[in-house]
Amino acid sequence: MQVNPVGLTLGPMAASEHTERAILHVDDQRLDQLMRWHGTDETHLPPAHTLQNLSRDTIAALHELREAREAIGQLRAAMGRAFWATEFRELHAILLQALGPPPDDGA
Repeated sequence: MQVNPVGLTLGPMAASEHTERAILHVDDQRLDQLMRWHGTDETHLPPAHTLQNLSRDTIAALHELREAREAIGQLRAAMGRAFWATEFRELHAILLQALGPPPDDGA
């Protein structure tokens, strides 16, 4: 398992699936709008033109939430295994598997 913090997707995915998720990625502003649409306070609704694709974006946000919950569960399990690891090699292997390779410095 490798955790990707952008979109919180797990593991390798097909190119078409990656493209579809990139298109349906729900940013913070869109999440705010979705919360206002589905909330009970109707005094602060977003502009009407942003109601476009409400259902699609709601489903995408719920999909991201499900993936985030799975990622958190897998990271918590890895942290538990790392806590009880008795050797640094075992600890490093657990962390490398959970977090993936280190980012490129690209400096």
